Amino acid sequence: METVDWAGLEHAYGSAEDVPANLRALTSADEEERHGAFGELYASIVHQGTRYEASAYAVPPLLDLIADPATPDRWLVGQLLVLIAIGSDEAWLPDGLPVEELRAAATGGAEALRRYKRDEPLGDADQGRMYAHFDLRAYEAVGAGLPLLRRVAAAEGDADLSTVAAYTLGWFSEPEPAASLAVLAVVATDPDRDEVQVAVAVVAAGMVGADGADRLAATALDDERPVVRWAGAVASARLHGPATGERAVTELLRWAGGTDEPDPRIPYLEGDLGGYASLATHQLGSAYADAAFDAHLARLPKVQAMPALTVVGAALRLAFPAGPVPAGTPFTALDDRQRRLVRVLAAAPGSWCWSGRQEFGNFSMAVGEYGLPNSNSRMRGYARTV
Repeated sequence: METVDWAGLEHAYGSAEDVPANLRALTSADEEERHGAFGELYASIVHQGTRYEASAYAVPPLLDLIADPATPDRWLVGQLLVLIAIGSDEAWLPDGLPVEELRAAATGGAEALRRYKRDEPLGDADQGRMYAHFDLRAYEAVGAGLPLLRRVAAAEGDADLSTVAAYTLGWFSEPEPAASLAVLAVVATDPDRDEVQVAVAVVAAGMVGADGADRLAATALDDERPVVRWAGAVASARLHGPATGERAVTELLRWAGGTDEPDPRIPYLEGDLGGYASLATHQLGSAYADAAFDAHLARLPKVQAMPALTVVGAALRLAFPAGPVPAGTPFTALDDRQRRLVRVLAAAPGSWCWSGRQEFGNFSMAVGEYGLPNSNSRMRGYARTV
């Protein structure tokens, strides 16, 4: 850390000269100071999922903290690491991070950064390459710590750290997927591990996809614990796609149409198990599209905020496979699936809200992008034009 020119690097708020002090504060005996430092780092080097020039440079000292058993709140350090690696997981689920696409997007990014450092103006394309370069460097920096993350995932005694390490392993199908799967199998089959550790290990195994992951998923489907069965269904859909077995499909559709509250113990989608199931139904293919759509419509009126945004996105993609309709398209010109979705949206004012009656702008924007009215009141009027 001492050899890095932090003042010469940038994060969300300009110079990264404050990063070393915040990294050191993660070891403070004062919990408030530690959590404050985490908040500062979260806001600066992975701001709203965006990675910056300084992000990759913060990874080696964070890995050192993970490796030291004396570090307090190592699980919190682990959370910061995975955020640096992938940003927000909602951008990539259920299919995982498209690493090869990221590599292609980052081509020319290093040169764009050099030009930026010389105060040369960058067009939109070059800015995109530069930020893809930041993302790739951050991802690869965390990937260099996979041997350490495998060790802490397998270790007993710190369930929270093991869980976040297993979660991180799932985002790296390379290098050495067999080594990661071996660790995840240890966690998933250990009778002394709690249901959260087992569930996360099973989902991560499905994401890694190495030989043996299918057996872990199948075993999880027989588990008496609902969250472990959820994990088995999600992993099965990821591994088998349209060939997913009926037991997994039934379990997945039950979660996708259910009323379950988010489980904050599960890191995926901030614990929105039903939302993840909704996304995973897309992997089942067209044979289950009608059943998946029915599940989305059943769940949509029962959720709000981010869970509502997740499920409405899944429903919109099924209802409008060709993309948005032209603005002003009459309700009567919509097909049956589209009209059903409009009626549910019209009858579910709570789904448009962030909390209570506060409108959730991202939800309104997502609906409006398909050519539909972008508020519940306008949607109600639109649905009555028959």
